Amino acid sequence: MEIMETKIKAIARENGAALVGIASRERLNDAPPSADPDYLLPSTQSVISFAIPLDRRAIRDYLSKRDWLSRGTDQKLIYQKLYNISDRLVDLLKGRGFEARWVHANKSYRPEPGGTDHFSRVEIVPDFSLRYGAVAAGLGTLGWSGNLVTPQFGAAVYLGAVLTTAKLEPDPLLEESPCQRCKICTTVCPVEMISKRQTVSVTIAGREYSYAKKDNNARCIIGCGGFHGLGPNKKWSTWSPYRVDYPLPADEAELIELSRRLRRADPDRQDKPAFRTERDFCFDPNETYFDTCGNCGLVCWEKREERLENQRLLWNSGVVALNYQGRRVAVPAGETAEINTPYVVKVAVLHHEIKKAPVLVPVAGKSSAATVTDAQVMSLLGRTL
Repeated sequence: MEIMETKIKAIARENGAALVGIASRERLNDAPPSADPDYLLPSTQSVISFAIPLDRRAIRDYLSKRDWLSRGTDQKLIYQKLYNISDRLVDLLKGRGFEARWVHANKSYRPEPGGTDHFSRVEIVPDFSLRYGAVAAGLGTLGWSGNLVTPQFGAAVYLGAVLTTAKLEPDPLLEESPCQRCKICTTVCPVEMISKRQTVSVTIAGREYSYAKKDNNARCIIGCGGFHGLGPNKKWSTWSPYRVDYPLPADEAELIELSRRLRRADPDRQDKPAFRTERDFCFDPNETYFDTCGNCGLVCWEKREERLENQRLLWNSGVVALNYQGRRVAVPAGETAEINTPYVVKVAVLHHEIKKAPVLVPVAGKSSAATVTDAQVMSLLGRTL
């Protein structure tokens, strides 16, 4: 079926994929459960994996706090391209008489005990693991962060995949890992999700891959979800102006409960469909992407000097605060103060604006504290610009 493989790769590349590879079902037999393609498509024989690199100018403007929104614009466009590639490959395979199914690029997870709504989920197990599929297809290996790392683009890629009952010729596995174990990814996470020393291992295609042990996903939900943005040294932040008491709870049950409380209190997550998929988001003309973190993947480019520069840009970017107009601004850490909100978190504001009325008002009965009203904050995740 060599002609079929050639056609598949041509379609993927013509529609924006920089990398594309094929894995056999057998290569995933010993992989973790999230790599079982039969969950989505029983009798899967092959996995087609493809990757699109992120815009590097947008990444550096984002890390350095020069520009918040270009990263989101790029993200939305890439997701649209991934789904477009997926649709075209599914049409091709079905037209040749095979079953085929695309995999969601994000935001589609397997049921979990107690995870009955979008506030309570913490395991976040995907329908199919795109990173494991990409390793099996020879696109890259697992870096220290656990992200897929490619020789050409580092971890700064987004992935897509199509599962099919067609038995296709698999591509060679990548022989050498592009990850140099620099561990810069561990230094740019505001919630210290990635261990600097401990590792875990998985088996894919008969090979063992090790990467950093991670804390409970509730920690990542708090950081990448925008509920806590301040770096551990308090000198830099993500694009989130929100803060929780840090360090986060060491007790896992307390950590999970904190993540649930934050999501339940977030006004931006109310009255929205539970488990809305990435496809729903990226093709909605009324949706604008507002990333606040994702740093572990964004800083990881293929050359060490580039990774160090990305780290430097972030570390010297200052901290994000809300000004009295509700806009996010980056300033040196010493120019902010933290005040309470009705949403479990505190918010960083400009120190010289802390007495501005009517934006900041006292908490009833607590003369020593201050808070902001619902209308003034408007959205925990900053849908005001």
